[in-house]
Amino acid sequence: MSASRTGFHTRTGSRFRSRILASSAALTIGVVLGVLGPLLINATDPVGHPVHLVLSAGWSWAALAFCVGLARESRAESVVLAPASLVTAVIAYYLTKLGQGQYLTLDRGDPPWATPYVSWGDFASKTLLWCVVACVTGPVLGLAGNLARDRGLRGLPFRMLVPVVAVVEMSERLDVESPLQKPIVDTTWSGVRLVAVVVLVLLAGRAVMTWRLRPSAGPARK
Repeated sequence: MSASRTGFHTRTGSRFRSRILASSAALTIGVVLGVLGPLLINATDPVGHPVHLVLSAGWSWAALAFCVGLARESRAESVVLAPASLVTAVIAYYLTKLGQGQYLTLDRGDPPWATPYVSWGDFASKTLLWCVVACVTGPVLGLAGNLARDRGLRGLPFRMLVPVVAVVEMSERLDVESPLQKPIVDTTWSGVRLVAVVVLVLLAGRAVMTWRLRPSAGPARK
């Protein structure tokens, strides 16, 4: 009885530590994503600016929530941790922009010095809006990531979700925004789209090969 209780407490403690580590990792990655995006906005080197473009894209944020769900065995944890990581990323993102002076405005009633002040209303409204979006989309993306753990054909549509989002978003940006951007922007978006297409082909090919090999594996084991 004592050994049974000891084993139970050991398993419970192990699960608890696993959940704490998973939560800490998800929130930390959210902070990193939220901070690096705006922090690298003025980068001019051939590495920093493309990284800013990638981290500021919608598919990257979707990938964050998806990967959080993919990393957890429990669907409940996936559904909770995914939006939590996105909310953390949103808060970190707008706090970084606040620190960069993004929400500073001038008091027009105090000429000629025009004292600058923080437009808290604008800051709070945008942060709240995207936190709500994160709370709505996060559970869906987290659940999709968890369902993508199924290595069979049932998990294939979920595994293809983020690459499909990347292809659609990059194609739209290239069609609408690319003519107004610098060449490095066009190159980055085109590169992301190409990589996403390659990933889709590899995922589909792997799923087909796995499906075709299953019938022959059965008789061989017998």
